[in-house]
Amino acid sequence: MDLALALKDAKPNDTLQLPGGRYTGSFTIDKPLTILARGQVVLDAQHAGPVLTVSTDGLVRISGCTVVGGNAREAGGGISLLAGKLELSDSVVRFNKAPAYGGGGLFIAGTAQALVTRCRFEANTGRQGGAILVDDEGVLRLEHSTLVQNAATDGGGLRVKEGAKVDVFACTVADNKVVGEQAVGGALSMGGTTTRAPTVMLSHCIVSERAKGPAVLHNWPKHPGTLTVTRSLLPEWAAGLGTDCLYAAAGFTSSGAEPYQLTQGSPAVGRGDAGAFEAGAKDVLGHPRLKGQKVDLGAFAFIPGGSSALPY
Repeated sequence: MDLALALKDAKPNDTLQLPGGRYTGSFTIDKPLTILARGQVVLDAQHAGPVLTVSTDGLVRISGCTVVGGNAREAGGGISLLAGKLELSDSVVRFNKAPAYGGGGLFIAGTAQALVTRCRFEANTGRQGGAILVDDEGVLRLEHSTLVQNAATDGGGLRVKEGAKVDVFACTVADNKVVGEQAVGGALSMGGTTTRAPTVMLSHCIVSERAKGPAVLHNWPKHPGTLTVTRSLLPEWAAGLGTDCLYAAAGFTSSGAEPYQLTQGSPAVGRGDAGAFEAGAKDVLGHPRLKGQKVDLGAFAFIPGGSSALPY
């Protein structure tokens, strides 16, 4: 399939089912569409530009894709969401970069809105927001997903600016880093302006970063936003940062195809509020979140003996 031609010829609200394979180039979506992977689908910009640019007045749905090799001149190496709504699910966004501005994996601009479910953001880089940058009045709901091993100068995992609103639920944010002078916010960096302030909520998450200190969850003091952290597992040295939180080592397996899965001894096992999860909710691997009245923190439901990874 010629994906660029298929996108051009598609009518609004069409569904494109992509056969397994590697699709190379930078692709633009300028109308409401649904893109479903049928097999292992890799979208690869080969470092020649952003992988996907989404700009529409409707809803774009993308499911089951691996987004790699993006290199943005400004923002959004993997996916640049400039207008409209995006629902991204069961996808992997990795090895993308946006060195000039940010949002190595995903950039949300203007009043655009994104719902990201069961996705993995891995090894992306950007000046701000190694994995994700939410700017202006953008809105992001990130759930049952991982942000791991991303890097930036400001916000290794996530950067939230201006008047943006971000809700992070049941996610694992781990081993992201910031580099350079005045680098802050290994997991998260947020800050507004004299007229606008961002809002970030973290709930039922695991935050596990190598760097110690308040800079890992950084709220710029000159123009701070509103940060609310509840029912999450945070590093031991972050005691007091959130409400109804645990402060301990995460208890990851740290080996195998899924090193951020939980061991049986992890304090995150069974420590969530089952009432906060929808019936039928699944973790990043597609396993049920609810086990009777028990639910685990982070992106992975504990599975005795470990579990196989999704193919990507």
